[in-house]
Amino acid sequence: MENTIPFISEVEEFNKVMGKGWQNRTTPTIDSKDAQFVIDFISEELDELKVAVKEKNIVEVLDALLDITYVCLGNGALIFGLKDKIEAGYAEVQASNMSKICSALGEAEQTVKLRSEQQGEPCHYEKVGDVYIVYRSRDLKVMKSINYFKPNLNQFFTDEELSNLT
Repeated sequence: MENTIPFISEVEEFNKVMGKGWQNRTTPTIDSKDAQFVIDFISEELDELKVAVKEKNIVEVLDALLDITYVCLGNGALIFGLKDKIEAGYAEVQASNMSKICSALGEAEQTVKLRSEQQGEPCHYEKVGDVYIVYRSRDLKVMKSINYFKPNLNQFFTDEELSNLT
């Protein structure tokens, strides 16, 4: 049974129909020419988003966001051979992002102290439901909790996959 992943599988089908099935790689790969294609494509769609925002055109904002998603999750994941790593990788990134949240008052207080020192400017926490969020006071940028963990994306690659890229 084929592994169906929203957004990616649809682009995979599109590539097959358009005679670009070679872009549907299943092994992690970095090809400079293909990588540049994806980078340029994302940049083009990002420029369209900037224009849509400037023009306050919400329909074009939606179009640009969907195109960015299509290119990133579709073309990007397929050209780099990452389709089977996206769901688990996304879950790991989500868990990492959620680790920015402080689950207890003491954790929030320690995080405020540490991040204020690191930032060289005041930070504060706010209680949101049953948790605490630490912000840099100047611009309300969310600060990472003292219990934050960086996503471990290496776990989704075998040593062989990583060594074949060099």
